[in-house]
Amino acid sequence: MSTQLLTPPASLPVTLAEAKEDLRIDDTAQDSVVAAWLAGIVGYTEHRLGRALITQTWRIVHDRFPDAFMVPMPPAQSVVAIRYYDEDGQLQTLAPADYLLDAVKLPGWIVPAPGKAWPATQDGRINACWADVQCGYGQAIDVPDTAKLFIRAKLREQFDPAVRPERDTVQSSFLDRLLDPLMIVQVA
Repeated sequence: MSTQLLTPPASLPVTLAEAKEDLRIDDTAQDSVVAAWLAGIVGYTEHRLGRALITQTWRIVHDRFPDAFMVPMPPAQSVVAIRYYDEDGQLQTLAPADYLLDAVKLPGWIVPAPGKAWPATQDGRINACWADVQCGYGQAIDVPDTAKLFIRAKLREQFDPAVRPERDTVQSSFLDRLLDPLMIVQVA
């Protein structure tokens, strides 16, 4: 299995204006630096959580149909399409009635619909089937406040040496635990 980001988020969960307000920056001289750090910290947060914060589209690729497609960056919103190469090597699109998206469980799964089975794919073909899935909470207003607070605090750490984590302050210890409630716990 491999995954790739097809459509990145259209915005960030914390705006440049919010970031500059936190940093007490009034001019535009550092906008590009603040924006770069902000994007990097959002990426770090998504990686650490294994979640998409703002709506984005991901592709899940397999050499043949798995029992179920695991959604790579929950929460799952919708399946855009499932495509595959049939036994004759022709590209096909699976009908939406042939599969279900379980967006309740985390990380989220795409499974055959009741009474259905995945179709056969071309023998020996690599990357024979893939699912494109929209993931994320939606817009910035939908992102959990603890994730946004973590992003804002991490940005502040980059610009204010007094709150750096190596100083082992109460703030840095608290900050490290902010994302815990959003972590996905796999239960066997």
